[in-house]
Amino acid sequence: MSKNFANIEVPDLCYCSEFCPLRTSRTLSNPGRRFFGCKVPKENGGCGYFRWIDPKPSIFVYQYPEVESSLMIKCKDGENPYDRLKQKLKDTEQERNTLCEKLKDSDEKLIALRQKLKKVKLERECAKLKLNRLVLFLLIVLTVKWFFNIV
Repeated sequence: MSKNFANIEVPDLCYCSEFCPLRTSRTLSNPGRRFFGCKVPKENGGCGYFRWIDPKPSIFVYQYPEVESSLMIKCKDGENPYDRLKQKLKDTEQERNTLCEKLKDSDEKLIALRQKLKKVKLERECAKLKLNRLVLFLLIVLTVKWFFNIV
């Protein structure tokens, strides 16, 4: 067995006692180099476990920059899919937050409009009652006047 051989069939266990996923480096210094690392980022409480699977890139890559991997070219051009997805996620979260604020404002406006509608309906019912009372009063007055004119 060569000393560069690493068994990638069985993933490493990190210090969190979790299986480490096999990952691929997307950095300019180690493009395409595979490694095992804790699946929880260190800033989120992960243990920081890390172990390279592939040997260091040969000096050939550094002596002949024209023979770069497409991954390195993408990284240099700023077209790293990981960075694009990260930016898209950030933009989507910002849009979601904006939409949540708009929804909250709309809910508040809807509540205010419902209260106003309820008040208008109540005022309308009061106006109908007043009109009905007036009509009833006029009918009583006319009935009494008619009754005394006959008698």
